[in-house]
Amino acid sequence: MNLSNFGEQFASKVLRRMYAGSVIDGICNRNYEGEIKKPGDRVNILSFLNEAELGDYTVGSDMTTGQIIDAEDILTVEKRKYYNFSLDKLEDLFTYAGDVPDSLIEINSQKLAAIVDAYGLEKFGTGTKAGNWIGINFLVEGSAKTMASLVTSATGGTISIKTEVDDDTNNANWQENPLDGNTYTAAFQNTDLYKGIRLLSTRAFVTPWYRISGVTNSTSVTVTEWDEATSGPDFEENYTLRGTFGGDGRIFNKYGSDHGNASLVATSGLGWEVQAAIATAVSASSIYDQITLLNELLDDAETPPTDRKFTVPPWVMTTIRQASETQPNGIADLYKETVLNGKVGRLGSFDLFVAQGARVSTRASKSTQAAIGGAAAIVTGTTGYILPACHMSTLTYADKFSESRVVEAENQFAKKYQGLFLFGALIPKLRRKNAAVLLGSV
Repeated sequence: MNLSNFGEQFASKVLRRMYAGSVIDGICNRNYEGEIKKPGDRVNILSFLNEAELGDYTVGSDMTTGQIIDAEDILTVEKRKYYNFSLDKLEDLFTYAGDVPDSLIEINSQKLAAIVDAYGLEKFGTGTKAGNWIGINFLVEGSAKTMASLVTSATGGTISIKTEVDDDTNNANWQENPLDGNTYTAAFQNTDLYKGIRLLSTRAFVTPWYRISGVTNSTSVTVTEWDEATSGPDFEENYTLRGTFGGDGRIFNKYGSDHGNASLVATSGLGWEVQAAIATAVSASSIYDQITLLNELLDDAETPPTDRKFTVPPWVMTTIRQASETQPNGIADLYKETVLNGKVGRLGSFDLFVAQGARVSTRASKSTQAAIGGAAAIVTGTTGYILPACHMSTLTYADKFSESRVVEAENQFAKKYQGLFLFGALIPKLRRKNAAVLLGSV
């Protein structure tokens, strides 16, 4: 016996790293048929875009037959992650801990949970219904110096804008936003993608919210309906964008004398508004009001009041705990739920989930400028956190460990532990209305 090691003892178990639990299973659904077998597998999700019509029955008269329109969304199992590590047999034989492989596999699985959460939560930044974003809107009021146009296409349309040109930079003018008093670029930016845009006559809007599907350049974007539909019972004949109805039951008056005009071509005096172009501050004094606004958007969409989820990073959860509305009467309700899949409590109609680390997606706000004019420095917009509120039916998620094996390492006295994990997620177009996003900043 080596006396230098006399009295030394070793732990029989590995001290495992601890990771926060995954939130994805707490906020999504797995409503699909079939089995995931390999990368690239596709999951078909059927949706009905309208309800069966109810009519008044008259004795002796034939009933009117309504048409049910269905759409099929395709979820692609696009992501694949693997682990592949080896343990020398001699090291494994003489090690003092007996759970080395299990511990390493568990660590990799927990790291994978963080990757899946970030992937799933990012879907809300691209798949939430236009019109269901909360933040500071960027508004350019219609005037003699503005011009906006909407021209329809086979798949939606194009919105183009024109403002006064800055004499110093020969660029689109910087505009003071009347909603917060700050100065921003009037140009379209990639940060505007997937948000809502509508045209205005002074402060009165003349179109519903359309979804920005692409930024062509600084003065032009492509748009679609929030559900990307181009036909159906709520579309006027021969038009690819809803006019009289916004697709969600709201009525919009046509601009101009031609009631059937689906295009607003180069109309002088029209302005525009981009929804949640700037992140709004989240604090203990504002968070409760912001949650009630999220609830209102889901209520307007006739989202079921049960199984609503709100996912936030830890700093937002701290503001919720510090809000006066949760002190002291709200404490019992806030803390009555046990922690499971990131769930930390309940407030209003929402189950609250905390996603740690970098799992919550971010989006920059519109670029700012200290003052109007070419000499002022351009500043990247404030970082906003995409905080999703949704019904559990909104996000469909699919995954599978397609491989999990132990193999002998060739030319080594070692074993290789290998695993392949496949996953994918999708917000079906019809379910976009069951989600709302708070673009919040610290």
